[in-house]
Amino acid sequence: MPRPPVSAPAPVPVRRRRRRSPGWVPDQHGAWAMITVPPLVGMALSGPAWAHVPLLGLWWVGYFAFFATGLWLRSRRKARYLAPVRAYGLAVLPFAVALVVVSPYLVWWAAPFAPLVAITLWCSARRRDRSLLNDVVTVGAAGLMTAVAYDAGTGGAGGLWGTGWIAGTGWLGSAGRGISAAAAQALPGSSPDGSLTGWAWAWLVTALITAYFLSTIGYVKSNIRERGNRRFFRGSVGYHVLVAVVVGALGLAGVVSGWHAAVWAALLTRAVVVPVVAQRRGRPVRPLVIGVGEIVLSVLVALTLLG
Repeated sequence: MPRPPVSAPAPVPVRRRRRRSPGWVPDQHGAWAMITVPPLVGMALSGPAWAHVPLLGLWWVGYFAFFATGLWLRSRRKARYLAPVRAYGLAVLPFAVALVVVSPYLVWWAAPFAPLVAITLWCSARRRDRSLLNDVVTVGAAGLMTAVAYDAGTGGAGGLWGTGWIAGTGWLGSAGRGISAAAAQALPGSSPDGSLTGWAWAWLVTALITAYFLSTIGYVKSNIRERGNRRFFRGSVGYHVLVAVVVGALGLAGVVSGWHAAVWAALLTRAVVVPVVAQRRGRPVRPLVIGVGEIVLSVLVALTLLG
């Protein structure tokens, strides 16, 4: 007796995993050091304070919102890029409110930050996010967080941006009064030789932290996007030479440590050697390797300034 035909098993439908829309996690390796080191250095200079909790939350979640917004603008405002913009935008609000309640004097920092944010969003909207202008502005904002974190840690005792004007913890400080020279000298933080204290030292540290991250612009571009561009390479090396000479002079004077000057000598060496060797080998340095290297160097820059 013939057997009945065996029917083939029905195919099991394969459920495709739904891809998450882009913009949720920043994909720039070097940016992690840039958004982490400056505020932590400012905290180390001033000492930790409760105001740092909402400040760091606002800064780090705000960076995620900034990254997502930039991607959305570059996409010509496509709907698939909007979800992380909304999510991170809402997540920023509680930190912003908490910071205004705890440290209202920090609101004054919105004045220098507002034009920097406006410029970089303008660059994103016009797809110029890789431009030198956008890089410089972004680094400037990140470096400025060193001073903001220092201000938060000192409770606004240094006045508006360290000038001594309207010093205090409220909106207008202590009834609009400034601080005495003795009070300014008593603020935390001091250069190795003791010649700079308080805000004077904090601003120099802010400048040197910012100078380091500015140096990464030329170094990274000369290894990736501007690889083989002699003019750009010379500009990057020239910048490193200038800062290394200034830091070396500060090291000889005792204002910064000799270790910090040595780090800048190493930064200058890597700015010259790495692009040249990569060019001769005919193979570019991988972005991940560059990013990890900059994370290590940024930590060395911070430690030699604080040590």
